[in-house]
Amino acid sequence: MNELILMRHAQTEANRNYIVQGRMDNPLNEEGMKQAYDAGLYFAKKEIEFDMVISSPLKRAYTTAELVNRGMLHKRPVVLDKGLIERNFGDYDGKEINDDYYYLIKRGLVPNMESNQDLEKRVCDALRDICMKYPEKKLLIVTHSHVIKAVLVKHIEKFTYADSLYNCSLSTVLFDGENLSVKEYNINPLE
Repeated sequence: MNELILMRHAQTEANRNYIVQGRMDNPLNEEGMKQAYDAGLYFAKKEIEFDMVISSPLKRAYTTAELVNRGMLHKRPVVLDKGLIERNFGDYDGKEINDDYYYLIKRGLVPNMESNQDLEKRVCDALRDICMKYPEKKLLIVTHSHVIKAVLVKHIEKFTYADSLYNCSLSTVLFDGENLSVKEYNINPLE
C-alpha cells in the first residue's frame, strides 16, 4: 500500500489575482513562500514523515516542495516528475477566473484545453507509475490544482473541476497495487 499526500503548490501572484496559470511557469510570491515553509512546519509539528518528496517540474510546485522540505523534521530529496505538470488550459491560460471560466471549465468547453478524460488518465497513470517505482512508501506529491482535482473528480461524488482547493491543501490518496482511493481531501494545513 502506498499513501500519497497530494499537496497543491503555495500562492503565486496569478493565484492572488485570480488568473489561470496552467503551464505558465510562475514563481511563488512572498506569501506563497511563507505558506510553503509553514506547511513543512505543520508536518513537523504533527510528526508526519515521508519517504520521498515528488514534485511537478513547474517552479511554483518545485519551490513549494523545497520550502516544505526545509520545515519538515527529516529532509528528503525532491524528485521531479513531468506527469504531475498542471493541465494545459488552452485558450484560457493567462486569463481571469470568472463566471464564464467556471461555466466553461465545469463542462469541459474551454477551447484547446486538455480534456477531462485525457487529464484524468495522465494523472492517474502518473500516480500509478510513481507508486510502482516506489512501492510501499509514504510520498508527498507537490503538484497543481487540476492535477489533484483529476483524482478527486474520479473518486468523490459531486466534486467538480469548478470546486476550489486551498493553496498548500492536502489530499490523501491510497494505492493498493491496483486502484487509487481518496481518504480525505482539501485539508488546509495553514489554519
